[in-house]
Amino acid sequence: MLFRPTRVHFLNLRSIAFFSTQTNKLRCYKTCGEVVSSIKNYPLFVGNKSEFDMKKLLTYLFVFLLATGFIYAQESIGRAKFWARYKFSYKTDPKQQNFIGVDWMFLDIGDKITKFYSRYDEIKDSMMSEGLKKGLSAWDLHESTKQYFVQPGTAVYYQLYDQKKTRVTAKFMPNGYVYEEPMKMPEWKLENKSLMLYGYQCRRATTHYCGRDWEVYYAPELPFSYGPWKLWGLPGLIVRATDFDHHFLFEIDLFQKLKNESPIIYIHRLLGNRGGYKGKEYNKVSKKTFLEYEELFHKDFIGFSDFITGDQTATFDESGNRIANDARPIPYIPIAR
Repeated sequence: MLFRPTRVHFLNLRSIAFFSTQTNKLRCYKTCGEVVSSIKNYPLFVGNKSEFDMKKLLTYLFVFLLATGFIYAQESIGRAKFWARYKFSYKTDPKQQNFIGVDWMFLDIGDKITKFYSRYDEIKDSMMSEGLKKGLSAWDLHESTKQYFVQPGTAVYYQLYDQKKTRVTAKFMPNGYVYEEPMKMPEWKLENKSLMLYGYQCRRATTHYCGRDWEVYYAPELPFSYGPWKLWGLPGLIVRATDFDHHFLFEIDLFQKLKNESPIIYIHRLLGNRGGYKGKEYNKVSKKTFLEYEELFHKDFIGFSDFITGDQTATFDESGNRIANDARPIPYIPIAR
């Protein structure tokens, strides 16, 4: 556990101080979001029972979010007619033998647009929004959302096929960022190898894309040229994708046609202090800057925050003496390189 606070102080939900019994330091944060993003003692759902229970819960919460109108709080940029859910397994260090992280990623499919995003992230935002409206403390917000682990800096991918461009957003606290790039279809090598996967007759394809070699299986019986992350352009929906280094694995868990079309939401604001996406608008940056910020954020998220805001996070020992800040890395492997 990274932090075990004994005291939490609020100044209009903008300044928060944590005392760590592990490091004997008092650390100040600027926003509740920074606290939730920095605490890394979230349980990971790896066992079958946890996966089964979580999948049911995700479905129930999806209906709840639609009913409450939370996901309508931002700009609708399309209508989803189909929906795919992927289990995303990943490593955070190349030396790891097995996957240590799991997330459930959703692919909203419309006529001319897809959105690929973490369902945990959206559920956490919804719960945090409600908690902020009720005036919950940062620790209470953490406790209420800790079972939905989201790797800090997890991105959302919008494929805008009519505009031939990809839009990517992410929160590197204390800000959100967005960049756009021209859509580039991977150059696929199709194979005749056939395999039954997840209830679908699939075919294999490989490509070198965004700095990595990928192996995927697609299902021609699902006539959609889409897939997880930025992978697309095959004669069938991609149901499994993994890189040759085995750092990432996407596996389809569910595909269905929606009885009622739902809006595809473009989220481009942070949560406000009183809930809702009423906070600061995401900063538009170049892809190069986005990737640089992503790297800096994961190397030292406190130093990154100070760099962006121009402030200096104060760190004190248990006697109240100010000491130098130590780096707080967030282990991760960039999916693109």
